[in-house]
Amino acid sequence: MVSSGAPRRLELPSSHGVYVWRDGGWVASSRSALDGNGLYFIYFSNSECGACRVFDDVWYAFVEMLAGRSAARFAVVLCGWFARDCCSEDARSLFKEFDVHVSPTVVVLKRSNGRVEKLLKYEGLTSALTLTFTYAKILSEEREA
Repeated sequence: MVSSGAPRRLELPSSHGVYVWRDGGWVASSRSALDGNGLYFIYFSNSECGACRVFDDVWYAFVEMLAGRSAARFAVVLCGWFARDCCSEDARSLFKEFDVHVSPTVVVLKRSNGRVEKLLKYEGLTSALTLTFTYAKILSEEREA
């Protein structure tokens, strides 16, 4: 896939819910899309969050850089304002499950054999360098194992 230079974004105002990156775009999904084995980068966003709109530039560029070249899966969990203002039960339950009270938040989750092996949580504005380093570190740990 040739990049147009601008990452494909989840357009706001999108409905509250869970979105996964699939086949070059964001697809509405359910929480079950995050239940399988594998490495997940999950962006918890609020449509009412100014800092999230700033972080969008980092997030969508990161996804565009790795999508199609990585086994990692990418998701956006979108509510209006955390679990308090959310029209999606799936999104609301994920905000609660991962105890998200700061936006933006990125959860990096690795599951194997049906259990969580690694869980990292980055609250607030996070750099592309941090996300890239985290991805590289997890890959190197897998090779060493």
